[in-house]
Amino acid sequence: MKVLHLAGNYEDAGGILSVIRHLQEATRPQGWSHSVLVHRRYVETRQPALDYRFSRFVCSELTNHYEIAWRAALAVLEVRRLLAREPFDIVHAHSRCGFLVAFGISSWLRRRVLFTNHDYARRVRMYHRAANYRNFYTVLLTPNMARHYGLREQPPKVNVISACCGDRFFNEPLAPESPPPANTRTLRLVGAGSILRWKKWDLLAQALTELNDSERKRIDISIWGPVVQTDPDSPRYETELRQCLKRQGLEERMALRGSASAMTEKLRQADWFVLPSTNEPCSVALMEALALGLPALVSASGGNIDIVRDRETGCFFEPGNPTDLANKLRAILDCQIPVWPAKKIRESVLHRSATAVSRKYDALYRELVAACD
Repeated sequence: MKVLHLAGNYEDAGGILSVIRHLQEATRPQGWSHSVLVHRRYVETRQPALDYRFSRFVCSELTNHYEIAWRAALAVLEVRRLLAREPFDIVHAHSRCGFLVAFGISSWLRRRVLFTNHDYARRVRMYHRAANYRNFYTVLLTPNMARHYGLREQPPKVNVISACCGDRFFNEPLAPESPPPANTRTLRLVGAGSILRWKKWDLLAQALTELNDSERKRIDISIWGPVVQTDPDSPRYETELRQCLKRQGLEERMALRGSASAMTEKLRQADWFVLPSTNEPCSVALMEALALGLPALVSASGGNIDIVRDRETGCFFEPGNPTDLANKLRAILDCQIPVWPAKKIRESVLHRSATAVSRKYDALYRELVAACD
């Protein structure tokens, strides 16, 4: 099975490329090959390496809708030339810009194409209509995302298939279960993700200011993730965050640690995982934390509500509400949030392992290939 993923990334900040890496590892024994079409300026920074094809026009994210449209039109022609040179069994598109390329391939080239939606987009009607278009097949990451777009799972046209975390996370030692926080013990929280405004890392700083001094001194938050150099707002947001932490006297309570090459160790050193963003589609970092047995503090939105079980594998706070987030931090400090043992937390995401998810894609890919014969 040869799969061409239309990603269009300028750099590797995890997310979609991490999922493809996990699928590559899980499906190698079956002889699958995954090739990824990225922008020609892309530079490999993570391992294991992927098999790349390079594009002038396919891109992952842009804010200018006119540029997205003309790039997508030219990308369809570019992909047609690539497919003429090198046959692939499946064309699998990702990201907002990949959606238009996928639609062009299905309508202009009359070829079946699969599109995985990774966003809670505002243009719900556009994605809803495309899901019913001939030759266009849709994957949504969670049941809540399907509800957002008003779609019902109807394989093979509309499918709900989770993102995945690597199988190795289920073979790693579980995070040590910490004793209940005593009055003198520090509660260690870890977050993982790019320094982007929609990730809402500043919400954690706001929540810390709503705690009293004695509570705040018992909390240590480490945020691991890169500044996205291709997003001009990302460096600005990092500067604003650091200035906010300094201004509020929170530098010893919350730290931006930068990129991490060994994230499993960072997760294992924490008591809880924290994810403050609203409508996070299907966080790979969240699944990795749960696979290590770490409970998660997340907003009650997006894919979180399908991944985390409130007061069992973690707890929810009201999206975008720093006061409620502060109250949940206080409740964790006071041992008022019951959670399962680490082993049971791990078991809650076993069906989101790369092996389990690859089985679902295997069935879908084979059905699409069979329909073309």
